[in-house]
Amino acid sequence: MSGTLFYGGTIVTQDPKYPAPEAVLISCGKIVAVGDLADIQPRADKATVKHDLAGQTLLPGFIEAHSHPIWAAKTRGAPVVDVRANIVPTYAALIGKIKRRVAVADPGEYLLFFGLDAQLHPDMEAPTRAFLDALAPDNPLGIQTSNCHALFLNSAGFKACGIDETTPTPTGSIIERDENGVPTGKIAEAVTWTALESFYEAWGARRLAEEVEQQIRAFVANGITTVTEHLYMPFYKASYMAALTQKLPLPRVACYQQATTPDMRVEKLTDADDRLWMAGVKIHADGSPFIGNIWLTEPYLSNEITLERMDLKPGHTGGPNYPQEYFERMVREYFSAGWQMTVHTQGDRTIDMVLDLVETLLEEMPRPDHRFRLEHCALMRRDQIRRARDLGVQCSFFINHITHWGAPIEDALFGPERAAHYMPAGSAVAEGMRISLHADTPMTDASALDLMQAAVTRRAADGRCLGEGERLDIETALKSVTIDAAYHIGMEDQLGSITPGKHADLVILGANPLETEGDRLGEIPISSTWLAGERVYGE
Repeated sequence: MSGTLFYGGTIVTQDPKYPAPEAVLISCGKIVAVGDLADIQPRADKATVKHDLAGQTLLPGFIEAHSHPIWAAKTRGAPVVDVRANIVPTYAALIGKIKRRVAVADPGEYLLFFGLDAQLHPDMEAPTRAFLDALAPDNPLGIQTSNCHALFLNSAGFKACGIDETTPTPTGSIIERDENGVPTGKIAEAVTWTALESFYEAWGARRLAEEVEQQIRAFVANGITTVTEHLYMPFYKASYMAALTQKLPLPRVACYQQATTPDMRVEKLTDADDRLWMAGVKIHADGSPFIGNIWLTEPYLSNEITLERMDLKPGHTGGPNYPQEYFERMVREYFSAGWQMTVHTQGDRTIDMVLDLVETLLEEMPRPDHRFRLEHCALMRRDQIRRARDLGVQCSFFINHITHWGAPIEDALFGPERAAHYMPAGSAVAEGMRISLHADTPMTDASALDLMQAAVTRRAADGRCLGEGERLDIETALKSVTIDAAYHIGMEDQLGSITPGKHADLVILGANPLETEGDRLGEIPISSTWLAGERVYGE
């Protein structure tokens, strides 16, 4: 039997049947044995590689439960210009960067800037079409918000994307217009992602392939061996198949096809080696709290950020993305076909709407193990958590909202009381729910250890703790990026723990996270990552 024998360090299996083993044997891409070294060593042969952990910690590979690898590839790397607030801290500097890029652009060259942030660019003004025309009269130009849900375009950009005053606003989208129906600069939701394809296509397939490879390597460098593609569209398949053909270290990819109509055909997508499969369907029930299009019971606060930078009205409570009847037809179509449903929900009124529908569907067509998922769950109330639990609904929390936008969430958007229970992962666990955490890459960069630290500390960038009572213990946080994340994608029998028979997807860390201070989890080095029994990162 050839393979690899791991020993000489701490082994955290995430399987209670194997609480503290001395060794793990893998072969042919699978975990073969877990237990005492004296019992396992005789099963190795001369070809088996002996891997001494040298005091390091072996764990199951991390699972990113909600991400967008292809989208991340499209928004990272030249010619996209990164203007996120951690890189370009003011709006004035952002505009200066745009001017410098325009000055060296070729005529007609497509220009895209990623990371405009109403909460973190302190002097931001919403860029109008006329303003952007003055900046770049001869080039299609777009500025995408850091939350990915909105895009500002100049006239050349609108023309390149095929949007004018005669273009109907697609269902589930926003095109802001003047009194004559002429787009004024801002678009949001589904039409944003369609429009951006005009930019990506202009740059060619080679650029996309290079960035896809960079994203793949970024995931495995962070110990991530399984990701989701939570905005899958049929034309993504070519990129993934190319990565597999080229034998890139592609993590396993659980795809959730983006639903844009009630009757869109879901692509049949299955790889015999469990590297790429269609796991379910994704629908946006609402949008982003950072552009104001989520549906709330209590309104946004009224201040300079919400009223001026976000252009909201006093008492703004938002609304759902789709007309309720249209949304229900979409969910019913895919649920009745047997798909796992994952629904983007941020506002509490949105969550009420979705849970009402789930309850109705389960009465009409009972499914004992439907694993209906709510994605992000920013302002989910405790009563909604209990109701979701009772309905068998799972919650995946975008916990990095706390670390990246914690201060404006509390001070500008929702106030201390709601901020204390924003992304209420602790309440969900207390109510007996199995949760997952996610980075929603490209909105934030993928790192399971950073997610754990965020959930354990709930510490914002300015040092404040948002909701001490919502913090997780480290053991629960680790489950949320391993075995419980595997459960969320319906693969707990194949992934998420070091158990004989499961895929040999592993990560070796420089320290045991269970013995690390919560505010140091993100500092733990990733020594190596193993996918299907092969080392794909590290030494």
